[in-house]
Amino acid sequence: MLHEFSIDVPYKEIQEVTDLLNAAGIYNLYYETPIEIVKVQNGYGYEEKQDQQIELKIYASDLEVENLPEAYYPLLESTLSISRDAIKYITYDETNWEQSYEFEDIDLGNGWVIKYPNSQKQYDDKQVLKFDPLAAFGTGLHETTQGCLRMILDRDLTGKSVLDLGTGSGMLAIAASLKGADKVVAVDYEDVARELYHNAELNSLTSDLEVVQADLITGDYTIDKNYDLILINIGANETKSIIEKHDLLKNSQDFFISGLVEWHIDEIIDTFQKGGFAIKEKSQKNEWVSIYFSKA
Repeated sequence: MLHEFSIDVPYKEIQEVTDLLNAAGIYNLYYETPIEIVKVQNGYGYEEKQDQQIELKIYASDLEVENLPEAYYPLLESTLSISRDAIKYITYDETNWEQSYEFEDIDLGNGWVIKYPNSQKQYDDKQVLKFDPLAAFGTGLHETTQGCLRMILDRDLTGKSVLDLGTGSGMLAIAASLKGADKVVAVDYEDVARELYHNAELNSLTSDLEVVQADLITGDYTIDKNYDLILINIGANETKSIIEKHDLLKNSQDFFISGLVEWHIDEIIDTFQKGGFAIKEKSQKNEWVSIYFSKA
């Protein structure tokens, strides 16, 4: 049995409260930081709401602590100087505690479907990109990923070379391989090789897929080869920094740029136009924009 004790705490005091509980030997704590989403130049950011009350949850298991919940009540009361009435209490069956999140398949509306491992659906009249979201960023749920995916999946990349910068979970790299790309290089700050190769295997891909762990903005990694297509699905500021550092516009005549918000695309468009590129395609869902720039 898993025991959950909950107390209300002013967020500005949360560090002091957690320190007191840790000193008393209580470590299994959980709370959600109260935030307000705010619009910033490059997309969205957040501000912590210091004056809000939050719910601090304290967990203990019968496997680790005897005589619960009675063993914890006096400990919490004395440690935090609160009454028993201030403590809410419920229990969970530990065998059902960890439930994996199940993603719903995504129909991209262009004859392609993103199919997740839990899905039992069959798509006889559609093409399927199988995807298992593991630890890396990128599940296919976000508008930016879907916008860039449609651009990739609507094209024949047979025999092409593709560079995916800031690949995250590698969904765009996998899509490029599915569309026939002969060589795909996927670069990310994190070590995402396990995710990419796992998803490549799910899709029975045999094309050349290379995964590189590198800091594209402040690291020593350099992009010194040319590619038929370069993909970047991150914020406008990061995209501009990568382009400037690597003099990237010399490395391809075709770019799919996504992860952009409508109020912060002018600089990116200006950068490409000064480099001799034109907008060949532009799509938008809500505030998120994807653009295909070409010099050809």
